[in-house]
Amino acid sequence: MTYDTAQRVTVSLPPNLATYLDEYQKSHQLSSRSEAVVQAIQALREKQLAEDYAEYARSGEFVDLETGDGMESSEDDNLWT
Repeated sequence: MTYDTAQRVTVSLPPNLATYLDEYQKSHQLSSRSEAVVQAIQALREKQLAEDYAEYARSGEFVDLETGDGMESSEDDNLWT
């Protein structure tokens, strides 16, 4: 991680989470707590994205990219056939 473009954020953690953060940093050979926090935030982002994709899948609003099924048609569609 480069710090020249990083934004400094201060957080307060309960002792058990601060201890876990330190243990995670050491066990994963990260150079700083910041790297551990970055990984945690990236994991949260990935989890949210997976939840969003799952919700989209449950919605049934699919588009078949090969056939175009599921896309709204318009008068211009016949120009391509």
